Amino acid sequence: MTLPSVIIVGAGFGGLGAAIECANRGMHVRVYEKYPDSNAQGDILDIFPNAGRIIKRWNDGKVGQEIHDTGCSKIRTMDIYKYDGKFLASTSWAENDAFHDITYAGHRGKLHSIILAYAKTLVPEIHIGLGVQRYVENDTQAGVVLSNGETVWADCVIAADGARSIAREQVLGINDSEDNDTSWAVFRTFLSTDEAAREKLAAYGLLSTDDDLDDKASSEGWTRSSIADREHLAQWMKDFTTEDAQVLLDITPQGRTINFKLVYRPTIEKWTSKGGRTILIGDAAHANLPTAGQGASQALEDAATVAYCLAKSDGDVRLALEATQRIRYHRSNAVHKSGGINRDVVKKTPWDAIEADPKGFVERRWAKMRPWDPLAFAEEHFPGVAEDIARGVTGHPDVVSVPTPPGGYWYS
Repeated sequence: MTLPSVIIVGAGFGGLGAAIECANRGMHVRVYEKYPDSNAQGDILDIFPNAGRIIKRWNDGKVGQEIHDTGCSKIRTMDIYKYDGKFLASTSWAENDAFHDITYAGHRGKLHSIILAYAKTLVPEIHIGLGVQRYVENDTQAGVVLSNGETVWADCVIAADGARSIAREQVLGINDSEDNDTSWAVFRTFLSTDEAAREKLAAYGLLSTDDDLDDKASSEGWTRSSIADREHLAQWMKDFTTEDAQVLLDITPQGRTINFKLVYRPTIEKWTSKGGRTILIGDAAHANLPTAGQGASQALEDAATVAYCLAKSDGDVRLALEATQRIRYHRSNAVHKSGGINRDVVKKTPWDAIEADPKGFVERRWAKMRPWDPLAFAEEHFPGVAEDIARGVTGHPDVVSVPTPPGGYWYS
């Protein structure tokens, strides 16, 4: 079995996941990430059982256990409150103990550092702080031109560098000059705390014992984001009358809150280059709204699928990358759509109905995803998909991709 060489652009969760999955199957992998530290920043991140199964397999479970040991996964229930502080109901963090074991949560930077450390044990060539300026491809290879001017080549390239990946335009010809505004925004802040501020936060259980981490990445976000003035922030916070919410407002300095506009990328019909040796995965291919709750998880599903297909294609990378899209296409699009549905559930909150039956609302506020193993799904469907591609079966991805399984992806 011939194994391809792989260049991966981006060292986020999708890129590192692809690097680990490819390296674990014996491929030669190189990773390039332009930002020296942005992946260490961020907020709380959840990786749900559909992708947690992937992490659970890494290093005989040691990677997943290290994530659990950071502490956030010790949470078993989540309390739901109304904005005015009224308690509504409690809900389980995971469906059962087995699912809890493969649900990983924590500070984004901590999770990323654990996964990066494991990736480095498998992939010697992870280049942090070295970006990609251009994607190139010929009949026999795909490559990238690096920010230092060097051109590097491999059998294929995996673009996993986020929703603003230059591969979207250079490889797929997509013009993302105008972001797709959702009319939604969140306020994000980052600040250093003095002793008085720490005492206020600690009184309400809001203080972490970890060192401060400035969220540099937030100011580098979408082009329509801006600094929120204090009066604008206070206007939106006036309904949050609980003391802990007001403490957060009081200690936030002027000029340190970002009015972070939420945008999305529409689904696309083609993830691969015309030459078939480059593929986009993760947010580069299908950026989800946060309300989908699946950004990192879907990137890891892509990662496991593309690595499996590459390993099973005996060096035919064009077949492998096309098979990856056909296996992932319908599920990825369904998850992407769920972000908009969930957003509307939150945006159009029926408070009277919720307060009449809070537990019922918490249980049904949005559909629960059915159990899913992306690797098992790839194993099941790759032979048939590969046969179709080899026989020259082409058409719109809605038609040629693996169909939605009976019963769909969510419980009704």
